[in-house]
Amino acid sequence: MINPQVSALKGSSTLKLTALTKKLKAEGKDVVNFTAGEPDFDTPDFIKKAAKEAIDQGFTKYTPSAGALELREAIAKKLKEDNNLAYTANDIIVACGAKYAIYIAMLTALGQDSEVILPVPYWVSYPEMIALCHGKVKLLPTRKEEGFKINLKELERAITPQTRMLVMNYPGNPTGATYTKEELLSIAALAIKHKFYVLSDEIYEKLIYDGLKHVSFGSLPDAHKITLTVNGFSKSSAMTGWRLGYLAGPTEFMAQASKVADHTTSCASSISQKAGLAALTDKSWQETMRKEFEKRRDLLFKGLSSCGDKLVPFRPQGAFYMFCDITKTGLKSSEFCAQLLEKQLVSCIPADSFGAEGYIRISFATSQADIEKGITRIKKFLSEL
Repeated sequence: MINPQVSALKGSSTLKLTALTKKLKAEGKDVVNFTAGEPDFDTPDFIKKAAKEAIDQGFTKYTPSAGALELREAIAKKLKEDNNLAYTANDIIVACGAKYAIYIAMLTALGQDSEVILPVPYWVSYPEMIALCHGKVKLLPTRKEEGFKINLKELERAITPQTRMLVMNYPGNPTGATYTKEELLSIAALAIKHKFYVLSDEIYEKLIYDGLKHVSFGSLPDAHKITLTVNGFSKSSAMTGWRLGYLAGPTEFMAQASKVADHTTSCASSISQKAGLAALTDKSWQETMRKEFEKRRDLLFKGLSSCGDKLVPFRPQGAFYMFCDITKTGLKSSEFCAQLLEKQLVSCIPADSFGAEGYIRISFATSQADIEKGITRIKKFLSEL
């Protein structure tokens, strides 16, 4: 017998399509892969070196379940210097990826029938995690003409006495939209007034463009006690496979959240933790990667903007995704992606899994040469519809 909650979960379309794309490439097919949810850069050598040294020095045992103290202190320092967030090592849990940090936060905060306001489009795993934690998803639509950002009046209407959490992801997956400090202040005022948590997923904070500055939600006046900050090393340091992220929050909340780590994973990989510690010592590499992604963003946007009205790209302010409106093709998102892969060997993600039918997500975490090749193939596909 299977737990009905698990049976009701949807599989991750992003992971399925990424796996299919890799399979086709392994078979020798010249597939342009626009599905990637990870940087195509290799983990920097100085981070790999730290991991190798950890193995050679025997740093291969359990750490405290919340993470090695040295790493948590380094994360606290990073959050203070980069994000103006005042956390101590005791306010931080190192987790097996930012995804698991989100799950810890939700499992700790949510109870039966707790409502979670989730802006649409959303990352595919948020609603499934909420369901696993017995919460109820309350979708909050956003609009392209408003930059896929939360409409304050609609947010206020969505709040009820059962509201326990608002999920914020910025720069966001799949749209790449982000927020100014002024926009965040208005949202924070509502959260503080109505006393619900804001889960601030800031995993893409280092990949932001056009001279914009990332503002952490918890740094806003009076927002510290209601903010659960999630971040990690996957995107900023090209360490997706190392599975290392972290959760930071109010001391009393984190004391309870640490029990989840105690009784599930015991701790994140000790070797990955040493690698993460090294990653925090040299951030110059992050800027090199950010600049390259910005170039790719501009190249892809220019190319897709010349496709006519059958495909209309949204220019992202961060992350490495381009969200594209394909409603005028008359195809559903899944149909569009299936036909594009079959006919032109271009792989991208249908946005129905993000709650946004009529859109697709194109990742520019690939080479400029592949971006140019992909644009050519997409134009040919559209011309033959």
